Amino acid sequence: MLFVSFFLAALLAISTPTATPSPSPPPLIGSVSVATGSLETLHRLPLPASLLTATQLQSLPAATGDEVLRALPGFDRTRSNSAFTNYGQLRVSFAGAGNDRGLILVDNVFAQDGFGGQVDWAAYPSANLTRAELLRGPGSALYGSGAIGGVLSLSTFAPTAQPNGPALGSVSIAGGTYDYGNAYAQATAALAPKLSIAVATSSQQLSYRAVPPAYQTPVDRPAFTRSRMASLRVRYAAGSDTSFEYAYRGAWDNQQEGRPNYDFWRNFVQHSLTFAHAWKNASFNLTSYVRNTFVTNRADKSSAPGMLLYTQYVPSHESGFIGDWIVGEGPSTFELRGDARFVNGVSDQYNAGNVLTASGSGVQRTADIAAQNTWRFSRGQLVAGLAATSISLPEGSIAHGGTTTTIAPRTDRVLSPRIAARYDLSKRLAVRASAGTGLRAPFLNELVRGYVIGPVSYLPNPALVPERSASESAGFDWSNGRSELSIDYIATFVTNAISFLTVDATHQIRSNFARAQVDGVTASLTRRLGPCANVSAWATQQHSRVTDGTTETVGKQLPYVPEDSAYVGYDTQAGALHVGVNVAYLGQTFADDRNLEPLGTAVTAGFTVSAPLTHALRLIVSGDNVTNARYRSSIDRYGPPAVFWIGLSMPVNKQASATCE
Repeated sequence: MLFVSFFLAALLAISTPTATPSPSPPPLIGSVSVATGSLETLHRLPLPASLLTATQLQSLPAATGDEVLRALPGFDRTRSNSAFTNYGQLRVSFAGAGNDRGLILVDNVFAQDGFGGQVDWAAYPSANLTRAELLRGPGSALYGSGAIGGVLSLSTFAPTAQPNGPALGSVSIAGGTYDYGNAYAQATAALAPKLSIAVATSSQQLSYRAVPPAYQTPVDRPAFTRSRMASLRVRYAAGSDTSFEYAYRGAWDNQQEGRPNYDFWRNFVQHSLTFAHAWKNASFNLTSYVRNTFVTNRADKSSAPGMLLYTQYVPSHESGFIGDWIVGEGPSTFELRGDARFVNGVSDQYNAGNVLTASGSGVQRTADIAAQNTWRFSRGQLVAGLAATSISLPEGSIAHGGTTTTIAPRTDRVLSPRIAARYDLSKRLAVRASAGTGLRAPFLNELVRGYVIGPVSYLPNPALVPERSASESAGFDWSNGRSELSIDYIATFVTNAISFLTVDATHQIRSNFARAQVDGVTASLTRRLGPCANVSAWATQQHSRVTDGTTETVGKQLPYVPEDSAYVGYDTQAGALHVGVNVAYLGQTFADDRNLEPLGTAVTAGFTVSAPLTHALRLIVSGDNVTNARYRSSIDRYGPPAVFWIGLSMPVNKQASATCE
């Protein structure tokens, strides 16, 4: 707590300069719907949540979606480096709960790969993101499986809501050090009185020596990454209260890790269809989607660098839907939410002689249905909900060492309740508390996918059952119109935790044998320094550890969950000039559950300056990790060095606004 208290005291001491009031500045306190399903301000929520607006996202120098989320309180992967990280490690943790114990939705579609659990961040470049909302704490009572530590809801560039307005958009291109290149374009227009469209495309690349000295070899060269994304959204407004939207999203990326036969490629194609209808006191939304991914992963021999060791092929297909019905307003709101997910995938590993050494395939069905009611009183709010989850594994097979095993069908069912309350001690000060349980269904990757690295075989386990959790939170939120301060404590207890259990010197198998616990405090401050100038800051201290497991892991910190994290960001707009700067502290974390692979600490900083050159052209100068901190994003990858770039942006019919937005 001393770290958090000192951090906040320093920020509160910042003096507020005198400035002429803006005609209509944006609200200091934002609103989110991810926490309860209904739109509520952060000050009036009974649960802790975080928010990044479009203005904040644009002020951050980041090319990838995971990197920009470093500014979001509660997002544990503060050292995310998706451009140079093996796809199997692209996982998330919220509020210290641990990897895979958080759910991500992008435009109301599941973002985590249903087969492996990883996130394809190449599909969500930072320039395409318009909003990020994060529920910190138990969310399974409304969102079902995966929401143990919270739920992240991301929004992307969408079609215009003005049927008679002009086309809007922008085109930008940038280049910089370490072969950095980035090109992005987006546009939205009304095609007809009831039909509008939004398109976006991006391409980016970067190259640097990503492998630390302990993993370098004489044949190494700078690693190189390239990714592309394309999206299309078409919206048809059948009436003032009814709409249909089709969306396409594709992403293609590859990473060359610095030597021959040490790389991977990934393809991602997704289609979705959304129906929305609103009544006077109710609304209904239904989104269905289908997605195909294909991953090719190659590794070389440590004893003979550059020579092929194995190749893995992981194709997967998934489809599903998410629907919610909300009725009521004012004193009471009822929400009924349901979703279903159908996943099938294959994982094959071949040795250098193209001989199949491990294979697994399966089909999994997961369904959630949740009911929740929110009661609002003159000085408070009460939320109670319950979700029922069904996970079935009806068929599949595992091949290893020349033996094929057929998986017996089975179904697991789990209930997850939650209750949360807020009480206003005064007009400025609100206190809140919550308690709930959660679950995380094992991914098909854990159930059927085995692989071999050197002499060790890592075995799947089709008998795995869902992880279970219980969480408690308590905190307060204070606001006087110019500043908002919140401090929240969250404790999460996980049972049936899935981890590798050693069978013998050459075999490990995934098993439900561990328990974990995290106790964390997050403090967040937002302060308006002028009509178009704001400072935001947060700090987190959390004690995550294994409480029951193997002798080597008990008492150890959970992998990729930092003990301490902190962030300060400042953005201001003076006329047409926009400036954003930030500083982040990346606390100690580990890449393994025995804490033998420390990733170190670092202080990074970044900036973005945008200024007009002509009426239709803007100059953008940015820098990321300008402190040139040398830290590891995983045990065998360095995070990016200091990267500086300069670019041009050309807005298309940008709308004039009297606000700072």
